[in-house]
Amino acid sequence: TFNFKSAKIRHLSQLHSQFLITFAELFLKIIMMKVMIMGATSGLGKGVAELFAKDGHLVGIAGRRTDRLKDIAAQYPDHIQYKTIDVNDPNALSLLNELIEEMEGVDLFLYSSGIGKTSSTPDMEIEVRTNEVNVVAFTKMAVHIHNYFLKQGHGHLAVISSIAGLRGLGPSPSYSASKGYQRIYLESLSQSAKKLGVPIRYSTIIPGFIATDFITEGKYPMVLSPERAVKIIYRGLIRKKRKIYVDTKWRCVGAIMRLTPTWLWEKIKL
Repeated sequence: TFNFKSAKIRHLSQLHSQFLITFAELFLKIIMMKVMIMGATSGLGKGVAELFAKDGHLVGIAGRRTDRLKDIAAQYPDHIQYKTIDVNDPNALSLLNELIEEMEGVDLFLYSSGIGKTSSTPDMEIEVRTNEVNVVAFTKMAVHIHNYFLKQGHGHLAVISSIAGLRGLGPSPSYSASKGYQRIYLESLSQSAKKLGVPIRYSTIIPGFIATDFITEGKYPMVLSPERAVKIIYRGLIRKKRKIYVDTKWRCVGAIMRLTPTWLWEKIKL
């Protein structure tokens, strides 16, 4: 005999299960971000990309070294897409648009590309090359993404600056100046977006010395491991913090740097 009560219970159970699945899928779509990282082939950019992918976000990575991009994407085939982009390439913005289309949008854009070298006296090639990547290319990317977010109505723009951007450093004039430029430029964009009433978030990431390919010569104080650094950056980006110091020690160093009088700062031998 047909048990109407049992059938009804099974039907309600199926509906309940389907509702939970649908709710879970909708919840994942809400919390899952589309993240794009420019300069993700190594160092902090690579590490942050991997953390976002591990947590289930869709990540678009870009950089000059295709082989490294492929290797990273192969580890997270369901969560990482890549595009070979040299930020100094005249077609960089067109390629960036292609990656945005392939990802069907972007919620968070992190500019991690950057170069910097030290020299006892300013080296013309180093100084110009540093500004090409850290200032000119950064500005093009930042303006492009900022305007994209204005049209979209929301977004989060972040840059990996440096503790060096808080004051001028004699051994690396263009590096410190360009990192200061990035910090102030995001501040300007933030003010512009607020005036327009568009809820775009901005994050300036301020690391000290990190044990990456960036510091390969000489001895440096208070060096952090890349693993610790990327966790701090990841947490800061998730929380949409305006300034992300990597880590507390460097926040204190930054405060001392800002408070040091110019006459005294310029006497320091670095």
